[in-house]
Amino acid sequence: MHVLVTGGAGYVGCLLVPELVRRGHTVRVFDRMCFGEAPLAGLSLGAKCEVVQGDIRHLDRHPDLLRGIDSIVHLAGLANDPSCDLHPHLTHDVNVEGTRQIAERAVAAGVRRFVLASSCSVYGRGVFDVLDEESPTNPVSAYAESKIEAEKIVLGLMDRGLEPVISRAATVFGWSPRMRFDLAINLMTATAVRKGQVNVLGGGKQWRPFIHVHDMARLFSDFLELPAEKVVGEVFNVGSDAINLQIRRLGEIVAATIPGTKLNLTQDDDDLRSYHVSFKKLHDRLGFECAFDAEQGVREVERELRADPAIDPFAEDYYNVRRMKHLLELLPDEGGEPFAPRFIPLAKPVLGEEEERAALDAIRSGWVTSGPAIPAFEKGLSALVGARDVVTVHSCTAAIHLCLAQLGIQPGDEVITSPLTWPSVGNVIMSMGAKVVMADIDGDTLNVTPATLEAKITPRTRAIIPVHMAGQACDLDGIYALAKKRGIPVIEDAAHAIGAHYKGRPIGSLGPFTCFSFYAIKNLTTFEGGAIAVQDPEVAA
Repeated sequence: MHVLVTGGAGYVGCLLVPELVRRGHTVRVFDRMCFGEAPLAGLSLGAKCEVVQGDIRHLDRHPDLLRGIDSIVHLAGLANDPSCDLHPHLTHDVNVEGTRQIAERAVAAGVRRFVLASSCSVYGRGVFDVLDEESPTNPVSAYAESKIEAEKIVLGLMDRGLEPVISRAATVFGWSPRMRFDLAINLMTATAVRKGQVNVLGGGKQWRPFIHVHDMARLFSDFLELPAEKVVGEVFNVGSDAINLQIRRLGEIVAATIPGTKLNLTQDDDDLRSYHVSFKKLHDRLGFECAFDAEQGVREVERELRADPAIDPFAEDYYNVRRMKHLLELLPDEGGEPFAPRFIPLAKPVLGEEEERAALDAIRSGWVTSGPAIPAFEKGLSALVGARDVVTVHSCTAAIHLCLAQLGIQPGDEVITSPLTWPSVGNVIMSMGAKVVMADIDGDTLNVTPATLEAKITPRTRAIIPVHMAGQACDLDGIYALAKKRGIPVIEDAAHAIGAHYKGRPIGSLGPFTCFSFYAIKNLTTFEGGAIAVQDPEVAA
């Protein structure tokens, strides 16, 4: 089998890759190498392993990454709660959108088995005393939320031929070529060996499950090889019932295993996470048994630390959150974290299952342009904005263009608008040969005012386009009074103002022309789209 392991140079990956090679598979590792290539380089994997350095957010730079691949183990991502809480947007981009990209590319490439590394932290503050795979999730961190979203993405691709397996892993421990000391058992052991003490924060009553890193690597390999009927489409809690421990009990085990260790209990650091997890499904369905217990892991880490006194287990290299802080402080050209690899989430649309169903209904209806949904949408909009009629168009730009055309704007005419608006307003005016005239805005409202508009009126003024900035309505009483006095028509630019009101009346109900936008960043979106609210049925026609 040809296996792609994303994040294959990480803590688990450095043991999973040789396990897969030992079982006769060929492996392609894809990893950003935040901690360097040394851990993998020292494993002597030979021709059975190929290493590709890259970022999961930039798969377009690696068009051949999935060539010849049969299965994927997706480990890549921002790991642990503190690291992810540093930058929730970055966490979403890597853990959610990165998963979406690799999973959809897997479908396109004909990859079948897809094992997703999720986490028991999705249970957060557990709602039941013992939590199995059917228990509700209750995330209390950006990391856990991102893992729940990633699970939904992967499971949602089953109907397109993907064979997803979800591994909700317990907290990992034990020695790895790419060692981490920011994990509970490893950290407690390091503190006991180097400082002669173990610190238990938050009172120690919180529950955590654990699994040794070698057991984790073995199980991931099994997930690739087991028959589809046993694992595909399933969520598995991955760990051992024997190592379901309260943190205080874990501290006692470490202190007892390493003689002379002092156990310190503190009440600070109120940890919201506490989950006592059941691994019955893993045992009953797959017959999986962990080979390592907590004491063995403690002794293993102790042995390695005592064998090399030069290892500083508190250095940045062994802590994901410290390395992430460092990368966030560096410029991208210096190896730092590249922000906004695809887009800046300035006003990210909120789209869910209801929108998905609506889009799917449209596709299945055969009406992908025009069709019965359009007049129904127009009718609903007219009721919302209080207009006699609504005409939908391709964009708010098109809406303003049509209104100017309806008014007969000619080359040489002048149209007054706000300087604080999208460039397309001025572009449309100019495209008709008219002159753009900008009236100043009020510093508090960011809108043009009757006074600033009147100061710009000349004998050539043929229209006024006030802009309701960020949903705050202009002084429409004053503007319409001015327009009536001077005989100048008004076109309201309400691209920001769907659902807004002026003195109790909805924007769209007061004037002859009100233009709306439904672009992706607006508070109501049809991806692209716009509309004109009009009061005269003949004009609407």
